[in-house]
Amino acid sequence: MRFLGALYMGLAALVLSLPIVVVCGAALNSGRSMFFPPREPTMRRFGEFFVSEPVWTTALWNSVLVAVGAATLAVLLAWPIAYWLWSTGTRLSKVLAGLGSLPFAVPPIVFGVGLGFFWAFAGGLGALWAGVISHAILLMALPLVTISIGLQSIDRAHLDAAATMGATERMIFRTVVLPQTLPYTISGFFFVLVLSFNEFTVIFFVSASSYATVTLQIFNSLRNGYTPTMAVAAITFLAVSVLVFSAVARWGDLPRLMGADQSRK
Repeated sequence: MRFLGALYMGLAALVLSLPIVVVCGAALNSGRSMFFPPREPTMRRFGEFFVSEPVWTTALWNSVLVAVGAATLAVLLAWPIAYWLWSTGTRLSKVLAGLGSLPFAVPPIVFGVGLGFFWAFAGGLGALWAGVISHAILLMALPLVTISIGLQSIDRAHLDAAATMGATERMIFRTVVLPQTLPYTISGFFFVLVLSFNEFTVIFFVSASSYATVTLQIFNSLRNGYTPTMAVAAITFLAVSVLVFSAVARWGDLPRLMGADQSRK
């Protein structure tokens, strides 16, 4: 039985890795077309994507700005809602938490079209800051969930002990709540970062062709066919995702974040 399980996992890993190998090989082509195995392998396309080609370097910089800005804003918006929900549990706090999670449940194309109309009336259509806010609202449910899980994992006895020692609510928040929820906050930040970096639909509507992220630039470049630089962009997406989720697995409480019941240990 163990042999069959190992065989199944090995086949699954092989099937998942083959497309990655093809994409990595296609990025090494020296010409403007993608072939596998690559013809005249070179690292020139990586230099174009990260350094020398303004179209791609600008798109990469825009993607980084939007992703980091959206992740930061999403965490800042999610923290007070999650804390209020955890500390009071009032109906209003539950309503706010539900509203904060709702955009993530709406189909992206519906949300993107709605935001397109909204930013057109508000004067933010085509602005980079509007893309940051749009992604933050879209993905705020992720840090809202991770921070809530972190808050729920706090032992109330620690809070009572701090209060007994004369600590104020502000001191308890700074010395007990924040340190214990920091891994969950960072995890929520990273989740938003990765999804924002890879998101296409919403940014397509709110950018209004005024700027391009990497996903939009890939779409725009498809008019000229598939090029090895697109494969470099795909490798970048993959590398960022692997690094971020490896960090979450290393420093975050991944089993609890994935829904495992820690109380059964």
